[in-house]
Amino acid sequence: CNMSSVRIPKVTAKCYCNSVVLEISGIDPGFTACHCGTCQFIHSGPGFGAKCNDVKIVQGAELVKKYKPAVWATWHFCGKCGTRLHYKFEDDVWKSKQDRYVVSVGLLYKAGIKNLKMLNEVSYEVKPRYYDFEGHREKLSTSEAYALFALESQKP
Repeated sequence: CNMSSVRIPKVTAKCYCNSVVLEISGIDPGFTACHCGTCQFIHSGPGFGAKCNDVKIVQGAELVKKYKPAVWATWHFCGKCGTRLHYKFEDDVWKSKQDRYVVSVGLLYKAGIKNLKMLNEVSYEVKPRYYDFEGHREKLSTSEAYALFALESQKP
């Protein structure tokens, strides 16, 4: 699937309780559904993440909590309402200036972005059998997704 999405320059997004306000820039409206065990457990289903270039906390920085489920990325969420905000790839892993953040799709949708499109599904080999998404898209195994991330993370 070689569809190049037109990036969304900048959006202001708020968590569910409106305490944390983020300015998100360079957003790819083509998002990924992740079926890995961590997403299944944390979200009670797949994680929906859109790549973006930067996330700035405009308000509520003191409420943002972090959790590091993997050596390569840290989850950020609102400590008041629990909204998953984004995860950030660690600097020593992600050398590229592009797509260093993956923001929760629900946050973007609530902020008014309606042209979101699921481009691919990752960790497809561990997806539970009790759900499927309509339509055709690229389905990557965990190892294929890691190989792709490794490639993208080193781009200038």
